[in-house]
Amino acid sequence: MSVNFVINRFSGSYSLSTLATVDDPIDGVLDVSATGVFYISQADIQSVFQVQTDSVDMADALASDLHHYVFMNRWPTTTTLNPVNAMMDRSLSYSPIMNVNIPNKMLIKHDFMRYLAVKLFNTAQAVDLFNNESAMIGGLNTLGQQAYQQDISASLWKYATTSTYPTSPYTSGGFVVDPVTSLKSTTADITTDDNICYILLNKLLMDEPERFKNIVVDANGLFPVPILAGDTINFTTTIIPADGQHNLTGVAPFGPRQYQIKLVIDDGTNVNTTPID
Repeated sequence: MSVNFVINRFSGSYSLSTLATVDDPIDGVLDVSATGVFYISQADIQSVFQVQTDSVDMADALASDLHHYVFMNRWPTTTTLNPVNAMMDRSLSYSPIMNVNIPNKMLIKHDFMRYLAVKLFNTAQAVDLFNNESAMIGGLNTLGQQAYQQDISASLWKYATTSTYPTSPYTSGGFVVDPVTSLKSTTADITTDDNICYILLNKLLMDEPERFKNIVVDANGLFPVPILAGDTINFTTTIIPADGQHNLTGVAPFGPRQYQIKLVIDDGTNVNTTPID
């Protein structure tokens, strides 16, 4: 059975500072939730998230004996989790404002532009009426990069094997340095939602314990967290229109659009769309 992980630490709400502008305003309304997708292979995700145990049998291992490793130096360069670049034209995408047959124009940032057009003009095609579309896309890119650097990448790197975050003595637990390898890892003493590997491991231990029956532990006591193709890692990104955006066409104030970002684990055959704007 596939497992859908939720990583709340990656979630965030961001305000667009650039107002959409036009030459002649009209009006409109629509508000739906949606899902954007990224792909990462099973081989890559298992290479990044690994656990160390002294026990031969995972079933006999105590949580206090486990060390959780995040090898961010192995994270694939083809999967950059900037939420505004998540794809809305894939099988697990959901509820785009409009479908166009151009993959690099079917990212969340384009969907949010269409959301504004529907709210302000009652049609997604009215995006072309914005006379500062490129500036708005630039603003969304800035928001996405902020979300990626401050919430997503920062939390992955915080407890990575080569992190610069302060550690505690190895025997006391928390975030520690292996005295032999000099690699950093966490223990079960950190239960907050930024201990990503710990969260993923414990979700599987609760929901899919049978995945650990045939775990192969290497000579260093390390084994990959058994995240499999078909699993997903999920978080949310909420984009808030610029203050006073509704005044452009005199419509009632409207709220943000919340996106579910779904990182889909696959066999490595799917490709993430490369942004061009």
